[in-house]
Parts: sequence; structure tokens; C-alpha cells
Amino acid sequence: MSEERQALANTLKQAISARGTTLDAVAQSTKVPRSTLLALMDEPVSAVLPERVYMRGHLCVVARELGLDSAKIGELFDLAYPVKEKVGLTPVAPRFSTGSLALMVGLGGMALLAVVLAFTRGVV
Repeated sequence: MSEERQALANTLKQAISARGTTLDAVAQSTKVPRSTLLALMDEPVSAVLPERVYMRGHLCVVARELGLDSAKIGELFDLAYPVKEKVGLTPVAPRFSTGSLALMVGLGGMALLAVVLAFTRGVV
């Protein structure tokens, strides 16, 4: 277990103990699954856990419930579970020129107008 995960786990365990509550009570009041709480407290869990972003969100809900600073707990989580890779966005060239896009929109508008007029005049 890394030091960062240990720090996060200890913070949560101490907060639960200080509030005089139980893990099950926190799970019930926050609607955060017990398996997620156990994973955040670095306990062995045999369950499918949600993605990192959802784990962090669950942690912030639990932190608020326990009276902890959500920002500080979020920082502890980020240290304990760093993002593995950043997704880079590559610019993509537009598929259509502005002129051809305007032409397509205009033709589509005229087609829609023709359908509306056909229905209002009872042609169809």
C-alpha cells in the first residue's frame, strides 16, 4: 500500500471513528456502495469498482457527510490515485467548406418548407 493511499484511508477511518458511526451507516446515508467505501479505505474488495472520476465524486460526497474538507480529500485522492495518462485532442480539419455547408442548410430548409406547405394545403 502506498503512503498516499494509506493517508487517505487513515483520514477516512479516523473521520468515521470520530463521528461515532459505522461504514454501513455512511454507505446508507450517502448512497455510496459499501464496496466503494472499502476500496477507498484500502480494504480488500472483490467487486467491480466504478471509474476513477466516479470514485472521486463518491469520496467528495462521503467527505461532506463526515464533515471533512472536500477539496483536501480530493487532493489526497489525486495523490493516491493519479491519472495514468492524459488524453490529447488533435485538431481535425473541417469536412465541408463554409460555402457548401451553407448550401446544404439552405436546400434542407427549402425541402422542409415544401413539406410543410404540402401538408397545410392538403396535397399529400
